[in-house]
Amino acid sequence: MKNAHLRRAALALAVVSLVGCASTENALKDAKVLMEERDAEKLAPVNNLSPYADSLARFGRMLDIYKEGDPVIYMQTRNIADATNLSSPFVGAEIPGDITEMVRTAVNRIGARVVYVPYHPDYLIAQAQLGARFGVTMPDFLITGALTEFDRAIAGAGRVNSASIEFGGGKGKTELGGDVKRTAIFSALALDLNLVSFSTQQMVPRVQASNAVKVLNFSSEDNASLGFYGNAFGFKLEGKYLQGRHSAIRTLVDLSVLELVGKATNTPYWRCIPGGKPDPVVVENMRRAYESLAPELKLGLVQVTLRKYGEPVEVTQQLDEPTQQALQKVYTERYASLGTVDVMTWDGFEPLFFGVPMAWDGTLVVPETAQTPRAQPVAAPVKVGV
Repeated sequence: MKNAHLRRAALALAVVSLVGCASTENALKDAKVLMEERDAEKLAPVNNLSPYADSLARFGRMLDIYKEGDPVIYMQTRNIADATNLSSPFVGAEIPGDITEMVRTAVNRIGARVVYVPYHPDYLIAQAQLGARFGVTMPDFLITGALTEFDRAIAGAGRVNSASIEFGGGKGKTELGGDVKRTAIFSALALDLNLVSFSTQQMVPRVQASNAVKVLNFSSEDNASLGFYGNAFGFKLEGKYLQGRHSAIRTLVDLSVLELVGKATNTPYWRCIPGGKPDPVVVENMRRAYESLAPELKLGLVQVTLRKYGEPVEVTQQLDEPTQQALQKVYTERYASLGTVDVMTWDGFEPLFFGVPMAWDGTLVVPETAQTPRAQPVAAPVKVGV
């Protein structure tokens, strides 16, 4: 009888304990702790910047120097869409069908000297019906293009390493095993952009950008097992990394817009890109333009360029004493390895034009140009062949 009373008391105590643990207060407390833990693990938003976003901003500052006093360039785009048809939902919609907004964002990153002009006629008509009045800005150039290539799994490789060991016998038999597997697959995306003169509706010759990017699909798998006489346990660890195709396309867009506007303005945009190489189109355009100038205009351009180096010369289109001194100073400090140069020729003027100092340059770093040799600096006289 006594044991029965003890059992009933223990059961009652257990029920009371359970009721206390499952109370509303404890449930709310647990929910609050869970919410705080999950909130702490949330990923904060970050700027959606490609590796070339900073290059576009640097290019804007470059235009402030090279195009000082020039009119603003107004840009507009056609719809920049997918020409591969792989954005269709019937094939999985693997890439975006329209990247026009990415192109607009890239153009708008450059700065105040390249202004994007939106094209929303339905919106303007609706606002005009409500009495709004607009001053319409006509663009100078129109950007056209498309995503032109998406080659899935153009290259792939995998490796597997396996090992197993058995020792002991009978009930003491033990087995150890493991394997490591790695697989990498590359796909390719390409974007083509072209520039159209809005007033003539003709493509600007040789002003285009066609760039491609590789997209990585990487997977890893690790397995291990341990067995004792028929009983075994093990673990498996898998990992996968798929480079975002939208992110890769944004990188393509930023680089292509930089190249397109750089060619359109004939500025050394490659200096905004780490490890950038001179663009032969820009170099050739500037060479032809310089060689077509009369001697006095060449001298005027030399003086304008010297002013960008911080030299206090007046634009007189004459070879005066301050101009000669500024030339001697700049070429001796920055381009001494060229030896004697004639700035009235393109070979002599090219390093001066393409090497205008930028805020991100190192101190007295000679930028790479098509004519810059790799040699140790020596004192160099400068002549002007008029």
